Amino acid sequence: MYLKKPAIERKWLLCPHCGMKVLLYDNTANCSGVFVKCTRGCRRTFEVQIRGGEQSPLQEAKK
Repeated sequence: MYLKKPAIERKWLLCPHCGMKVLLYDNTANCSGVFVKCTRGCRRTFEVQIRGGEQSPLQEAKK
């Protein structure tokens, strides 16, 4: 029997180009193939990649 873990924690997805907060997701999220435009800083488009409730390490913001 497989039990899903509950959505306990919410995190911010950061723009990989400018590092600004773009959208919220929880610790149970899985997503790929969704493209979002950064509306706060650089206004560039990027792909949302969330696996197992964590932002893909290749996509974390460059500071």
